[in-house]
Amino acid sequence: MQRKSIIAITSLLLFMFTAGAFAQQYRYDYKSMKMDEYNAEFQKWTKRLADANAAIAEEEAKIAGLNSDISAADAEYANCWNKIYEMLGTDEAGYNDFTNQAKDLENSVNAFGALSAEEMANRISELDEYEARLAELRKSKISMGPDGYAILSRVEAAIKRAREKANSVSIKYTVLRGDYLWKISSMSNHYGDPYAWWRIYTSNKSQIDNPDLIYPNQVFDIPKFAKAGTYWVKSGDDLTAIAKSEGNAFTWQRLYEANKDVIGEDPNMIYPHMVLKLGN
Repeated sequence: MQRKSIIAITSLLLFMFTAGAFAQQYRYDYKSMKMDEYNAEFQKWTKRLADANAAIAEEEAKIAGLNSDISAADAEYANCWNKIYEMLGTDEAGYNDFTNQAKDLENSVNAFGALSAEEMANRISELDEYEARLAELRKSKISMGPDGYAILSRVEAAIKRAREKANSVSIKYTVLRGDYLWKISSMSNHYGDPYAWWRIYTSNKSQIDNPDLIYPNQVFDIPKFAKAGTYWVKSGDDLTAIAKSEGNAFTWQRLYEANKDVIGEDPNMIYPHMVLKLGN
């Protein structure tokens, strides 16, 4: 009933609009108009009204057809997603929950990426935590879904960019009279650990021939963390283990040759805090 009322009103408005436009072009003298002329005009306007109603009905039929197509497409869309959920071993709620977790991680990483390089360097452990969360999310089959896969791929790229940005940071230190590597390494604004003198020594080999002999006004790089292509030796490490962690246990000889000037003649004698190059 409501639809019929709308159609009737629309028809009347269309009729009035058309009549108004037509009236601007034609002026009728109804007092002098003959009956056959009046009937002819009435039939003409009646036909126009009928044509308008027919056009409205045709458009309504098209709309009904489109609505039917939309409903069928929606049903097919829902069916496709149900199959995806089944393959991923979840349902819509589980999929959405995973997607929200991935988005939350992405937002955190993007916020970290907006920091200055210096701030990143001081908060590098947060980046390690993001990488751990990324690895944990990727253990789920849902990570292979279209949304999860796209988001986590962006997260991985964002983490890589952030680490490269942070890697550009190193502190410059100008040697003072009475300084030695043990002392510099012990400073709280550097490592706060005297044994980390190896990092300063191996990172500045081009300037230091003998770690016991450094000179005033020398300017050393004090790296905040291992830069790309380098490895900081930890307690318990050996060349085989380091090579294996980089993907191939049979490249320890190559690792040794690339760092022979730091390690010395015995490849078994490496120490915590040494900075090794991961290649020639």
